[in-house]
Amino acid sequence: MRKTLSLAIIPILVALFVSPALGAGIGEMTPAKETALNWIDAHSEVAAETATYIWHNPELGLGEHKSSVALQEMLKAAGFNVETGVAGMSTAFVASWGEGKPVIGIHAEFDALPGLSQVAGLAEEKMIVEGCPGHGCGHNLFGTYSSLAAIAVKQAMEANGVNGTIKLYGTPSEETLVGKVFFVKEGIYNDADAVISWHPGTSNNVSYGSSLAMDNFKVRFYGKASHAASAPWAGRSALDAVELMNIGMNYMREHVRPESRIMYSIPDGGQAPNVVPPYAEVWYYIRAPQYSMVKEIMDWMKEVAKGAAMMTQTRMEFVPITAVWQYLPNQVLAKVGYANAQLVGVPPFTDEDEEIARPFSETVGIKEGPFLSREFVQYDYDKPFVWATGGGSIDEANTSWVVPMVRFGTATQAKGTPGHSWQNVAQNILPPAFKASLTVAKYMAATALDLYANPGMLEEAWAELKASNEKYGPFVDPAKDIALPTFHLMHNVDESQVPVQTKEDLPLPDFSSLK
Repeated sequence: MRKTLSLAIIPILVALFVSPALGAGIGEMTPAKETALNWIDAHSEVAAETATYIWHNPELGLGEHKSSVALQEMLKAAGFNVETGVAGMSTAFVASWGEGKPVIGIHAEFDALPGLSQVAGLAEEKMIVEGCPGHGCGHNLFGTYSSLAAIAVKQAMEANGVNGTIKLYGTPSEETLVGKVFFVKEGIYNDADAVISWHPGTSNNVSYGSSLAMDNFKVRFYGKASHAASAPWAGRSALDAVELMNIGMNYMREHVRPESRIMYSIPDGGQAPNVVPPYAEVWYYIRAPQYSMVKEIMDWMKEVAKGAAMMTQTRMEFVPITAVWQYLPNQVLAKVGYANAQLVGVPPFTDEDEEIARPFSETVGIKEGPFLSREFVQYDYDKPFVWATGGGSIDEANTSWVVPMVRFGTATQAKGTPGHSWQNVAQNILPPAFKASLTVAKYMAATALDLYANPGMLEEAWAELKASNEKYGPFVDPAKDIALPTFHLMHNVDESQVPVQTKEDLPLPDFSSLK
């Protein structure tokens, strides 16, 4: 479809996507959508069981073995073909059903965060297992309900004679910006016509915003060990080099744009005070509204690191881990997504749901309800988007430059809940979270079905993407020369050293109802 798009008609389509007229049936109930939405409601229980299973088995990025298998088995039971080990990652997979064009993809994530173990439903901080990971970003919901949406689309396509292919992209290690970055690098999206995604949160939205670009890297210094008291002159401190680099970077902050973010930690600063540290490393994230700004800081940073090595007579090694551009919104798909979100409506929260959410909002000082959002965030989809000046970074930002995307959000959390927090973990296994996630699965399924029925919208979305690349790019993959990082490089421990929350093997949910 997109490969045969004439360059002569791109200006016409660009003019259209400035304020595109939605195609026939977009945002309206159709027999195919009715099939999908009813099927989602009928299978809410197995989805909640799957999200609960993954919540009880939190795993760090590239080590999400149980979580990945659970989603794969869910999709296999529903008749999908599953390819594993995608892009060199053992927990990555792509599940497909159907044939031919259009190819619509849905993203799924399933990794947890380090050290966020928390008792379910308890509105006070209390770990289940000290130091264990926890689902503090809702990826137990993300992976599960994306898979549910993909299966619902398949059911609707079968029942209503809809042609095309539905794909579920099982992408690991989003928290360290790896999975989708390496999907882009390895060309996994090359046959996709559009990709749909979502994320748990505290609001209901069809995003028309960007994210910060980012470089994720370590700098290692190699010195010489010696007795720190009796012969310090014989040593060369790698830790001194780390500290001097950090001092230089902190002075740099005054001279970068205020929207930039420079953050670091020191995973290894030496083993004992009486030994001159022969090795030390510092781990940096550098973020900015656009990748060109990140690159300017990175070029300066490398000179600072070299200077630190020269001052301490140590050797410096730069170790890239991953890198992402800023997310590129697509106006055409945002409008299609918003029309379908309006069709489905906000999550149908009850007074009982409010009482579940209340104590979590109160932990952050919110005393008056409603404690769960029952409205949509309002974006002006008729105006050009603006680059983000704050917030986080996402690995699907790179995806958005190579295939048109739409991203949904829904209120799985009580108002005020911080991301990556114990409050977040505690709520991602509760009824309001399941209810909101079920709702966003409907947004995704309805949007996918509109795109199958209106391939002209895909042509417009691709024309917009090409125009955006000409205006803001062209996109150059910042990870094209970066090797896939190891588990240890990203987490500073081996998989065997990560505490496990569930000691016994929980049985997988019963997926027989999906057959």
